[in-house]
Amino acid sequence: MTIPFNPEISINSGQMFLWEQIGNSWYGTYGDHIIKFSTSWTSKSSCINNNKNNGIQFYSYPEVKGWERKVFRLDDDIEKILSTLSNDTLVSKTIRKYPGLRLMRQEPYQCIFSFVCASNTNILMIRKMLKNLSKKFGCKVIFDGKEFYTFPSVNSLNKATINELHSCGVGYRAKAIKALANHIISGNLDVDYLVRIRYHDAKEELLKVYGIGNKIADCILLFSLEKLDAFPIDVWILRALSRYYNWLFNENENKFKMTERITINQYKVLSATIRNYFGKYSGYAQQYIFYYMREIAGKKW
Repeated sequence: MTIPFNPEISINSGQMFLWEQIGNSWYGTYGDHIIKFSTSWTSKSSCINNNKNNGIQFYSYPEVKGWERKVFRLDDDIEKILSTLSNDTLVSKTIRKYPGLRLMRQEPYQCIFSFVCASNTNILMIRKMLKNLSKKFGCKVIFDGKEFYTFPSVNSLNKATINELHSCGVGYRAKAIKALANHIISGNLDVDYLVRIRYHDAKEELLKVYGIGNKIADCILLFSLEKLDAFPIDVWILRALSRYYNWLFNENENKFKMTERITINQYKVLSATIRNYFGKYSGYAQQYIFYYMREIAGKKW
């Protein structure tokens, strides 16, 4: 079975924000590296074979050979994962509708700070904030004759003043960025440890950090800490759960009417129920559903 892979759809699906298109190439910031892929495609729906990079070339600076396998999770057993999820009607439909969409494996620190900045805003504003932070606190890199900035180190963000962070347009998130940086520098948040432990334990550690709630924690766990059973629940997922999975929650003894504003306890009930339903690859299901809900609503990436 040939499973298609489309990096262009994947980077434009609300997972990772620091990408920009220049001609037929996409450039991304990945920690202290700039990564790039170039295509000869003319359509966003085009795909390449999972094992052969037909029509696509990957580059990076500084060079890291084979980075695409790590970043686009080409080392996952995608056939097994999609086969497991295809029993669900909606997910099966979205897998067929958006061939090539993949989860991405992000640089953990960049991911954590990115989603702390992602609270209560839209993708356009998240990109703007992260670009400003990178330009002010990252390092300038010249790649392909173009100017880029690496993502700020934890140390540089820890040393930044609240006013310096505010100048990057992050608003009230400045306090959370400072708290997070201090938490990491002090050794209270160790990403290697979080990767090793189980979902619930890792989530508890993240929730101890000021500015990280349930949804942000689940995004971090899914996109950078190898917790494929994490299932972030935002407004788009809530709409999907209400529209397509209400039957699942009506069977649950913890009944409540789903709205676009839920309590912490309601989040826990929804999360436990849907993760039990989809199982250890819940995060893949979430990404397909999230992408589908935004696409049918005509939202831009």
